[in-house]
Amino acid sequence: MTAPSSGNCVLITGDLALDWHIINQAQNQGDSIGWNRNMWTRACSQIGGAGLLADLIKQSTALDPQLQSTTFLTPNISKQPFHPCQDQFHNSYALWSKFSEGKQSVWRVSQFLGLDPVESYVKDGIAPFPISTTETPNVLVIDDANLGFRDHPEFWPDAIKNGADLDWIIYKMACPIAQGPLWEHLRDNYAEKLVVVIPVQDLRKSEVHISQGLSWERTAQDIVWELVYNPTINSLGTCSDVIVSFNPAGAVHLTHRKAGQLSPVPEGFLYFDPDIIEGSWREKHSGEVIGYTTCLTSSLAHQLIKDPKNPDLSQGIQSGLSAIRLLHLEGYQLNQDNPEKLQFPIESIARHITEPSASFAKVKIQNPVFVYDQKASLSDEERRNGWWTILEDQYLENLHQIAEKIVLNGIEPTLKNVPLGRFGHLLSVDRQEIESFRSIHNLASEYLKKGNQKKPLSIAVFGAPGSGKSFGITQVAQSLAEGQVEVLEFNLSQFSGPEEIIDALHRVRDVVLSGKIPLVFWDEFDSRLNDQDLGWLRFFLSPMQDGSFRQEQIVHPIGRSIFVFAGGTSHRIDEFGKKLSDEKYRAAKVPDFVSRLKGFVNIMGPNPPENTMESDPYYIIRRAILLRSLLERSAKNLFTKINGIKVLNIDGGVLKAFLEVDRYKHGIRSMESIITMSSLSDKHAYERSCLPPSDQLNLHVDSVEFLSLVQTMKLQGELLEKLAQANHTIYQRMMTGKSTGSAQDSSKKDWDDLPEDEKEQNRNAIKDIPNKLASIGYVMIPSRSNQPIFHFPQQDQDAIALAMIEHNRWWNNKLEMGWEVGPVTDKENKIHASMVPWEELSPEEQEKDIEFIRAIPKILAEAGYTMNKVKQDEKA
Repeated sequence: MTAPSSGNCVLITGDLALDWHIINQAQNQGDSIGWNRNMWTRACSQIGGAGLLADLIKQSTALDPQLQSTTFLTPNISKQPFHPCQDQFHNSYALWSKFSEGKQSVWRVSQFLGLDPVESYVKDGIAPFPISTTETPNVLVIDDANLGFRDHPEFWPDAIKNGADLDWIIYKMACPIAQGPLWEHLRDNYAEKLVVVIPVQDLRKSEVHISQGLSWERTAQDIVWELVYNPTINSLGTCSDVIVSFNPAGAVHLTHRKAGQLSPVPEGFLYFDPDIIEGSWREKHSGEVIGYTTCLTSSLAHQLIKDPKNPDLSQGIQSGLSAIRLLHLEGYQLNQDNPEKLQFPIESIARHITEPSASFAKVKIQNPVFVYDQKASLSDEERRNGWWTILEDQYLENLHQIAEKIVLNGIEPTLKNVPLGRFGHLLSVDRQEIESFRSIHNLASEYLKKGNQKKPLSIAVFGAPGSGKSFGITQVAQSLAEGQVEVLEFNLSQFSGPEEIIDALHRVRDVVLSGKIPLVFWDEFDSRLNDQDLGWLRFFLSPMQDGSFRQEQIVHPIGRSIFVFAGGTSHRIDEFGKKLSDEKYRAAKVPDFVSRLKGFVNIMGPNPPENTMESDPYYIIRRAILLRSLLERSAKNLFTKINGIKVLNIDGGVLKAFLEVDRYKHGIRSMESIITMSSLSDKHAYERSCLPPSDQLNLHVDSVEFLSLVQTMKLQGELLEKLAQANHTIYQRMMTGKSTGSAQDSSKKDWDDLPEDEKEQNRNAIKDIPNKLASIGYVMIPSRSNQPIFHFPQQDQDAIALAMIEHNRWWNNKLEMGWEVGPVTDKENKIHASMVPWEELSPEEQEKDIEFIRAIPKILAEAGYTMNKVKQDEKA
């Protein structure tokens, strides 16, 4: 071998296996027994393990013109025909079948049949590994499948045994993780140059706790914690890089490298598909394929060979994940020269590895353990120590604009790189809701897979009235067993007594006996019974625990069913029964009832929390998703397809009102009712004239507030300029007879003579009027039917409160412009005597701000508007 001009020499070694693909083209022969020439079956072989990895790396390198002179040292495998009984390689066996993929069929593994191991790789004194070489590689790739290589130093290359100065070692590791002589040697001598690749299923076989199928955030943080803090495997966290693969779904990358330099504190990155969660992609694409981790390892190796000094491992992960997905979608291929020989599609996968890809979202993982950082702001510390969501990381500001875009264009074109929870027609971006629904989904999935269930699956769902409790759970159940679920709803608050539960359970049994799965909603199960708090609970304990109920002397089995207990008075599970004393809590059988539940969901709904101490700015995103969904289902005529996107035609004021109204009185039902009451038939746009009358709106929202939002004027352009001039004119009138005579006195100057910064101050004061009015419960409405101009009473506390707000706004604006406080106002030097707290202002200066507030109705009248107070008692 001659050294390449690029200086690259790559050594690939590790465990070798002979993969036997057992394929058959048998047609369905029913239950017939006997020989049939159409039922042909064949076993074909292919080198796997380190041999397949070497072939794929060499092929991808050959496709890159800059790397074609790379030297490879690979396992020495003879090309002679193999047979299942040969004793030089481990023999693995898998049964391959055709699976439907769109309109075609592809070859995938239907069953892994196991492994026939050998005691030693060495045959006739010759090992198939490149051990002693005259060349020192700069990149070493190891495939460790725990088949013997890791435990036998005599198989290891001299390069690592002699401590050669390598650029990189990439270590494809299998369980048991981080164990054995090879790992200890590499960890102790090459940690800063070591890239470890692990499938997540192998990592889970260690002593770790890593969630599965709940949310990307939770799984990613679980992995980072285990790699950094779990003493059984945290030696992995000392390596330069660790990549944990979720196969076609994504990966987690833990790295100590920042800007090409080693850092003592590692960073974690998550690569994921927003539309799926781990495991769900392969549910839609059945079967398995051999070679997932080989694809990812080869892609990473390609980047290390391409640029050893500054490899782009991010691109290596992206291309590797994309190659894994291609491998699964296309499956193994029949050899063109020998159509009865099934083989790994090495050429197409190699091409994919060399092509740039960014098909997976990438986000930085928040450290699951809070680490104090003196440079971090308080808000940063609070966020780092709190509930991490990718949604908040990606979209922290401008939520109103984002919500508008969701309604207009849909969630997929708007929210990029954000995990989505889909269950039938239900769509959520809230991490807590997604995890709860997926937890219920997983519980119900396991329950339904076992056909002999005799007890109902009992879950609870909490949320405010109209939050969508029944809709969410129904969609989860329908997504699991479409066409097999029959929904039954019973509102316990309408039952006259416990005997009606017996009648309801008989209806449940009837559905079971019909062959369907009853999804039973026990609505308002937490209501009172005969003046007893939570009095219904005791009557469900036996059906939940025993799967039966007693009527007189006869015990009736219930059978396979799903019980959903929907709270009517408790909006969250942590509120359930907490208002009772300890004695009443136990007497109501709350602990017994809760112990029988298998899961719960807290539904957020379209309203912000009633507890003003709780912060939930993302309720407007939930509203947007719900509004878009409701309109897509009930008013399809309002949408126009533009460049492949369904765009909603809706008046800007109508959209603003739906999104920004303080509260929907009956949750989602109110949103749906407003749409239903609107005149949308044969309309191609949701116009203001489509809305129902004010008295009908008032059934579901505060109609004054809603309509004021619909007709909110946009304070910009010519209107803003007109009102700013009106504000200055009113100021001039107010200062009549109070002039100081100074050349700096603004009241003596017409609008056109004012300096630009003072004009901007007037504009800013006008722009802030809606915010000030909203802070005390006022809204702007069109002044129609000769409605008189509003007047603040002389000693009105609202006017004084707004004056204080206006002073603070003015003060902060001055500070932003570089002004300072001084004993005497000097505008040329940006000094103002009034830049002090409200309490320190003179009565004369306070009166100026109060007069401005009293002038707001006159300013609004210039634009044809007046103001009205929202009826607080209707915002319940």
